[in-house]
Parts: sequence; structure tokens; C-alpha cells
Amino acid sequence: MTASAPPSTSGSGPTVYLHIGTPKSGTTYLQSRFSVNHELAAQQGLLWPGPGWGRHIRAVQDLRNLEDGEPLAPEGSWARLASEANRWTGRAVLISMEWMASCTPHQVAVAVESLSPARVEVICTARDLVRSFVAQGQEMARNYRPWSWGTLVDEVRNEKDGRAANTFWRQQNVPVILRRWLEVVPADRVHLVTVPPAGADPGVLWERFCAVVGVDGSSFAAPRTDNASLGVVSTVLMQRLNNVARAQGVTPSVYSEVLHTSLGDRILGPRRKNEGPIGITEDLDQYLRGRADAMVADLRDLGVDLVGEWDDLVPTKRPDGRRPEDVTDEELLQLSLEALVALGVSQSEEIHRLQAELKAASHVIDASIPARVRRKLRSLTARPPAEGPAAGTSVE
Repeated sequence: MTASAPPSTSGSGPTVYLHIGTPKSGTTYLQSRFSVNHELAAQQGLLWPGPGWGRHIRAVQDLRNLEDGEPLAPEGSWARLASEANRWTGRAVLISMEWMASCTPHQVAVAVESLSPARVEVICTARDLVRSFVAQGQEMARNYRPWSWGTLVDEVRNEKDGRAANTFWRQQNVPVILRRWLEVVPADRVHLVTVPPAGADPGVLWERFCAVVGVDGSSFAAPRTDNASLGVVSTVLMQRLNNVARAQGVTPSVYSEVLHTSLGDRILGPRRKNEGPIGITEDLDQYLRGRADAMVADLRDLGVDLVGEWDDLVPTKRPDGRRPEDVTDEELLQLSLEALVALGVSQSEEIHRLQAELKAASHVIDASIPARVRRKLRSLTARPPAEGPAAGTSVE
């Protein structure tokens, strides 16, 4: 399977909606809500493969690992997800993972071709560039990125060809992202869903998204989790932790489980209201506004389906908050101590929870074994008498 010929995007079977991101555009909120309400969605003819979001993550990870010209593994996670989508007898399927925003042209073509003969439509959620920069910057901090906030600001503001800036634009340059998908998906099947301005009802984004995939989500329960941004001190702490973890050889899987989820999400995330948000300089704000205006002009020329308002992508006021470079070592030390205690307590609670589950499972298993079998097992596993000299004898 190669990208040499544009694959078909229409045919029999369900319509498959690929929600490609962008990161920090309400994606976690949308994904969590569909995960919680996947049965209600199915009743309206929309398949959310899962039921959890892990299926989407593993599939897109499989897709993103493809090198140019490399075929899709027939038994891989993406191929299995695509097969399930094509077997769905309802009207539509929704696959959502923001890593698809960074897909190469080859990966885009492979993804669409693998879903043939289904009709493929693309959904891109996006917010204004200033808010995206701040949100994406702190998100990088808890995703094992090695650079500091200052490096990200310097590379983006001064248009340097660096890892930080390249990563940011690969995930947030919406016109460039959509052009890759427009090579294989017609413009009238590409939907740009804008995130309302700060302070707007979060239900607006949900309503806009549901309108695209054709479900009435008014009765869908709210998600149990969100992906709230880190506060300014926590962002700096995670950036420093990343370099220490890399130096010690911490694997991505361990980092994800302990430092990202347990520390970043569960412990540091709720502290944002006490730490305050991240602010940016007037110079960076003006630069991003200029880039945002240019991006909106480019998007208007693409002819995609706009769901929302163009003004939603125009930054409003400059983010009010502290700049990461102003965080002191004393603040970082205090947060480190508090986080260390909280992490230790949470790990202990998790261990006790798992021990209780194991004990309960053992009782269930034991109760299901006949008494005569249990007696035989006890006799076979009984400790034999200790070997050694008989009592009262001596050893020369």
C-alpha cells in the first residue's frame, strides 16, 4: 500500500469520521464523552470503537510508525480497527486521536485507503493560536519533551528551525495539516470545528461536533475526566523532571504511567487554580496574532466546511499570568516536596487497592474449588519437615 495514487473516499458501508485533532482543542473532552456514552452513540448508529479510547491510541500509533512506502501490517492495530469499522452495520464510525494531525502524506493515504470502500470524512478541531501556544507548551512539558519553555518561545518567536518549534507547528499549523488530508479527501468532506472563545459554554463545542457526526448528544453524560492545563510552577517542574528522567533512562511507558499520569495529571493538574496560568510577553502575543491572521486567511481559501465562526480562531486578549522564567527555585523545591509526598501516598493507596482486589479474587477462586481438591492441594503444598540432625545429637 503506497501513496502513489489517491485512494477512494466514497463507496458502500458506513461513513468513517477521522477526528485528527488538533491537540489541546477540546479533544480529551470529546473523546472522554464518547467513551462514557458509546452505547448511546451506537443506538443512534454511530460506532465508537473501544469502548475505551485505548483502541484509538494503539491504532494511530501503529499508523504513525509507518515509514514512507511501507505497507500497513495486515494484523496490526490500525488494520484491525479499520476492519471493524467496515463491518459496522450502522451509518457511521468515529475514530479520534490527535496524533493524526502529524500524519505524513503516506500515512494519510494509507489510513484512507485502509477504510475503503467506506466514505471517509475528516474532522479537525482548532482553537485560536495564542491559546493553543500556551496550552500546547505546557502539554509538551508532561509529554517527555526535553526543551524548556524559554527554548520553545525563542524558536517559535524567532522562526528558528529547532525541535521545539517544529513539533509545535507540526501539531498546530492547521492549514498545513488540512492540506495533507485534502490530497485524498474532498474539501466538502473536511470539517473544521472551531473552539469557542475563552469563557464560552463548553457545551457549544460538543454541539458543533455532534452536528458533524450526526448524533443528538444532549442526553450524553458528561465525561468523568478532563485534560486541564498545568499551572506555571508545575509546568517548569515537569520540564526539569523530563531531562532528569531522560538522563536516567526512564522508558516512555514508565514515564507515561508514573510521571505523566500519576504525577502530572492526578497530582499537579488540580494545583493549577493555586499556581495560576501561564502568561506570555506582548512581543510573543503580537507575533502569534500575526500568524493567526495569516492562518485564518489560508483556511478560508481551502474551501473546507466551517462549523463555528472564523472569529473563534482570532486571538482576543493576551493571556494573563506569570511567565515560566519568573518561577523561583524555592517554589520548585516546595512543589517538589509536596508532590513527592502526594505521589508516595497515591502509590501506597494503589498498592493496597490492588492487594484487596487480589484477596477478593483469591476467595472467589478458592470457593469454586471442591473441598476434596482443596485438601489435596494443601497436602501437596504443605512444608516438609526440616532436615538436619536429630534432637540431642551433636555435629562434629
